[in-house]
Amino acid sequence: MNLADLIDFCGNLLDYDPVNDTYREQLVALLNDAQTRILTDRHWAFAQKERDIKVYTDQTQTVGLTNGSAVVVGIFPVSADPVLPGSRFELASMLVTQTVGAVTFTQTYQVRYMTTAGQAVLDRDFDGVTGAYDVTFKWREVFLPADATNVINVSDPTEGIPRKSLFLSKWERDDVELDPDLLGTVEAYLPSQSIRINAPQTPRGVSVVAGVGQGVRTINVYMVNVRGPRSQSYSLYRPNVSAGFESSLSKVATYSLSATQTLEFTPETLNSQVGLYRRYYFTCPEAGILAPVRVRNADDEQGLGLAIGVDTVPPPGGMTLKPDLSLNTLESQPFHSLSIRYKYHQSAAYRAVQFYPHPSADQDMTVRTVVAPDRMLEDQDSPLIPADYAQVIAYATLETLTLKVDNPALSQVYERKKNQMIRGMEGRYLGEVPRRIIKGNPTAGWRFTTNPFGKLTFTP
Repeated sequence: MNLADLIDFCGNLLDYDPVNDTYREQLVALLNDAQTRILTDRHWAFAQKERDIKVYTDQTQTVGLTNGSAVVVGIFPVSADPVLPGSRFELASMLVTQTVGAVTFTQTYQVRYMTTAGQAVLDRDFDGVTGAYDVTFKWREVFLPADATNVINVSDPTEGIPRKSLFLSKWERDDVELDPDLLGTVEAYLPSQSIRINAPQTPRGVSVVAGVGQGVRTINVYMVNVRGPRSQSYSLYRPNVSAGFESSLSKVATYSLSATQTLEFTPETLNSQVGLYRRYYFTCPEAGILAPVRVRNADDEQGLGLAIGVDTVPPPGGMTLKPDLSLNTLESQPFHSLSIRYKYHQSAAYRAVQFYPHPSADQDMTVRTVVAPDRMLEDQDSPLIPADYAQVIAYATLETLTLKVDNPALSQVYERKKNQMIRGMEGRYLGEVPRRIIKGNPTAGWRFTTNPFGKLTFTP
């Protein structure tokens, strides 16, 4: 059962199925909301994914710093591929120890942008004495995939029999005075602070230019900001696609184009200390593209221009993306087979964990999480819920929809149908008791143990 089937099923039960774009958008939004609430409320076996996440140990090197400048001179790995720009050092913390008189102190900076393999840009100007310093780069915040909701298990795959890491809160770590800077073999994981990338207000740098045989179409353009396109421990995009921490979509800019018009994209120049890369996404109703897909360069000007496939523009700008937006191309299967859809999980906060002790060498950690479903936008999109129980999404939607039209009696009917199907799903797919039901003391970590005789506690 796909999105079109769910819409038809709702229309059949409501006996109301108009050809109306606004109605469809609202119904699809309710269907997506219902699926998300159902899937993230319990630890369904089919909604869990196990992934290997790369964790980097601390790295020390000698770099050159200049007073009043944010530029760092050192040796850094950086991608030379314009399709996959960036470096894993972007968003790393840099600790600099200075001595002024009899006082020694340490300052923390963040690497925002890597200009070359020998030069990086910090988040602010260095305010110490110009010279060479032994600095330490740290990657203590290990960010989870953007679709991760609850962490089920963290284990070390390098061990013969992978051992489950303990859950440890930062309060417990501080209470027993564990050293947060300790390196070694991972024993526990700690929930840590998340990050969110601010979105641009409107798409900038979009221009209408002349084209030939493009077809009459409407292009809706969105823009996103990106940080650290090669800094994610795990990407939701395929390996040969630029990733990173994306913002939510900007406001839409709509362009009604004739057969002799197309679009080009030239982002503005930004201060490198900001560290924001830029990308564009678009939809085209005439071509059936209702989910935003990424704008990618398609004209290398006979080898003299920007490489084909470039879609991420660094802070200094200086690039013009020239995609093929002709109607024939947008309707073709080759385009759809390679197009990159925007992941709406990217617009939320990126969750992170820390490890104790932090690994003393670069390694992979296996993390199993409950995942949030992808948003359904086009008719062929399918829900994450198994086909046997996909109708539960429609019943949950109709429960909300009938309340909206002031029909509580009918809403209760759909609620009973929804609950009946959810009980069937629990019997077949629920591998463990929901974490929101905890028996005894809810703090089950490093120092304290649960009380098996305690009362049941319902957590939000």
